[in-house]
Amino acid sequence: MLRTANRLAGVALLAAVAGAAIADDQALPADSGLAADLLVNGQPISVNHVRLMSSGIDEQKGARQINGDDVRNAARAELITEEVLAQAARKKGLDKQPEVSDQLAYQQRLILSRAYLEDYFAANPVDDASLRTAYEWNRANGKITEYHVRQVLTSSQSAALEAIAALKKGEDFAAVAKRYTQDPGGQENGGDLGWFRPDIFVDHHFSDAVVALKKGEYSKTPVRSRFGWHVVKLDEAPRPVAKPLPYDQLDDGSHEALRQRTAQLKIEELTASLTRGAKITGPGATASNGGGAAKSSK
Repeated sequence: MLRTANRLAGVALLAAVAGAAIADDQALPADSGLAADLLVNGQPISVNHVRLMSSGIDEQKGARQINGDDVRNAARAELITEEVLAQAARKKGLDKQPEVSDQLAYQQRLILSRAYLEDYFAANPVDDASLRTAYEWNRANGKITEYHVRQVLTSSQSAALEAIAALKKGEDFAAVAKRYTQDPGGQENGGDLGWFRPDIFVDHHFSDAVVALKKGEYSKTPVRSRFGWHVVKLDEAPRPVAKPLPYDQLDDGSHEALRQRTAQLKIEELTASLTRGAKITGPGATASNGGGAAKSSK
């Protein structure tokens, strides 16, 4: 499940947040942007496509200011070029070639998975009311705690494993962090994150790893989050947060972290349920998810 969740993190989690926004009455009309902006040999190019291409051109230009009409016209020109080429490709039957068909299927899978999640979160929103209720229950019952932690953050599992191997040989965590971590601040302070609150951190995989540790322990296997691969150490035992702020007084970053954390958990529960009901076979079934996928096979 972790691999599935991390693959979706960049796209599906954003879809989840977008789905939550729908619940807050921020949605556009269902047919917004679907009208044709251009027709190329009778084939429509929608307003949405022009918007998407325009945003890509804006990103390429970076901080440079450029007239909005110029951007849209450049987007239209690019889309017309793509469309005439695509039509020529279909006329020649290239869309039926196995390699091209396979690439189309890859993109279709991603788009449909995002659409399903948007639909799911429209019906099962992560809204302020539910977040406030859960947070205030934890606050009222003394469940909000903080942990003094250190970490080594790497971009690959292999680098995290090297850091763990060094720790197993008895090297000091701060020294290992200085050598391996890709967090600039961590290189200077030995990976010290200070007092950390798992309840308002955006990725629950990292938070869960912290909560599972005892004082002085470090994670013996790399912890995967959307930020990379972590080796986590608990420097001091957890303590209750003395006076946690009420939900309404939390800053916007904390509200967003709560929203994304909750959405992430919902995504993982949903995909786990769907995967359990799936028949998964083929050469890669045993290797995927550490063999877990094979267990789903019927």
